[in-house]
Amino acid sequence: MKSPAPSASAPAASPQEPSLETLPLLVHGGGNSAKITALCLAAAGFGVALHDAPAPNLPDWQSVLALSPASRRMLETLDIWQNLDQPSAPITDMQVYARASDISPDPLLFPASLGFGTPKDPNNRAGEAVEILAHITSLSSLGRAVSGALEKQIQDGRIRRLTAPIVDFSPLDKLATLADGTRVKTHLLIDTQKSATPWRQKAAARPLRHNYQASALVGQLRRDRPHANLAQQIFLPSGPLALLPLPGEAAQNVAMVWSLPKARAEALAQVDPALVAHELQKATDGRFGTFAVEGALAVQDLHLQLAENFVDGPVVLLGDGAHVVHPLAGQGFNLTLRDASLLAEVLYETRQLGLAVGDGAMLDTYEKTRRADAKLTAATTHGLANLFSGPMAKLAQLGLAITGQRVSKDASLREQMNAQANSGLSVTEQGQPMARLMRGEKFDA
Repeated sequence: MKSPAPSASAPAASPQEPSLETLPLLVHGGGNSAKITALCLAAAGFGVALHDAPAPNLPDWQSVLALSPASRRMLETLDIWQNLDQPSAPITDMQVYARASDISPDPLLFPASLGFGTPKDPNNRAGEAVEILAHITSLSSLGRAVSGALEKQIQDGRIRRLTAPIVDFSPLDKLATLADGTRVKTHLLIDTQKSATPWRQKAAARPLRHNYQASALVGQLRRDRPHANLAQQIFLPSGPLALLPLPGEAAQNVAMVWSLPKARAEALAQVDPALVAHELQKATDGRFGTFAVEGALAVQDLHLQLAENFVDGPVVLLGDGAHVVHPLAGQGFNLTLRDASLLAEVLYETRQLGLAVGDGAMLDTYEKTRRADAKLTAATTHGLANLFSGPMAKLAQLGLAITGQRVSKDASLREQMNAQANSGLSVTEQGQPMARLMRGEKFDA
């Protein structure tokens, strides 16, 4: 009996193809910028995916943000502001000085009561209607509130958390590859990180860059007198110093942002806090009383970066991915919030018009508006930083002192400056309507 012929061997199994998903919008990056961007897009009714990188665990009040009234309205609309676990402190007045040795009785004063702050805010000073220039908020407290809002949206299915980061993106195919091999088809990739990635090389080609060769020494100080919700900006020969009011029963604590040569900032961060307080008092000629350092100090490098393009096909740059500016005016995070709110607005209007998400003409609106705002802010902060620390410093200091004296005595000049201050630095607030989230309005269902 013949044995059966051997059967042909089965073909070897081909390796399993990586899974392919379709997700309308991808947000790349960690921290508050990426999370708030995802929240804005979800509020506009879009499906959003985000790789949620862990944020650094900072001590409370070591780093602070100065948020505009519009930024606060936006955060309230996203259910973030009302869930801060640390109170904010309003800035109702701001003083700008030239240098400590030239401080005059009449510094440049920007009082909210004269119309510099807008709009009226009834939520401070026990219900008294007070106009607010800005709100000083703990970065760590804001981070916790943002994470809480994000978790709620994830649980409700409005935002998808990616378990692996994006490692590659093909603009031609609009195809993202994750670290675990998963492939994701999307309409737009929104990049909020300043670090270089393969997909943003073209969008961010030939960026404007400037290294200030300086660092900001940041931390919390306790003064020997109440701050009265007054912010002070002092242009010292070593760099600008900002003292920002913090909340508290005694109202004596302030946040310090002191721009110094990098080596000196790093050295001061490591020495006895009493020595730091002594150096600060010496730098300000003792005109602001005595200081005591509260908690640890941190050092942040200072540089300027502005992407050549904010949009390149399906890649959109936002926040630090698009711009990094000098912190002396406290505008960096406000810029990011205006980015996120306008992108959500533009994409919402795109859908309302029946156009495809990622329509080039609509994204052009985002790019032109946001880059103009970022350029203006970057130019303003860069100009001020260089003017008061460069070869023209003494002339600038004299000019500021003279301007301060004139403003205090000239009502018409004060009114002109009030009008200019009310328009703000933001291009979106100069003749163009702000995005609805900035107005405190929700998107229609």
